[in-house]
Amino acid sequence: MNELIQTPYGEVRAEGLAELQASFDTRQMVAAVDDLDRFCAQWKRELRGDLLRLHGMAHTVINGAPLASVPGEEGLSELAFSIADEFRDWQQSLRSTIAQLDQIAGLAPD
Repeated sequence: MNELIQTPYGEVRAEGLAELQASFDTRQMVAAVDDLDRFCAQWKRELRGDLLRLHGMAHTVINGAPLASVPGEEGLSELAFSIADEFRDWQQSLRSTIAQLDQIAGLAPD
């Protein structure tokens, strides 16, 4: 049976707490906040508009809709790849944050 420790924020598994106290750097959580702030800023500044532009292009090419905007140098597939690549980068950052959160959530009593 796992020993439980009462903390100001609820009961946690003693063994799990000892493991985190030996290895977990809580500064990673602040870094995750900074990463999320950067993502939100990039979303507002760039990604949202790019995704809407891609939608307009795809709507024209796939559904035969009228041109949504003047065609530029970047084609449909290039823009899709570029946006997907940005999201892949952010996905790695989010997975890292999820892994950190899972470690803390793992302190929960069984």
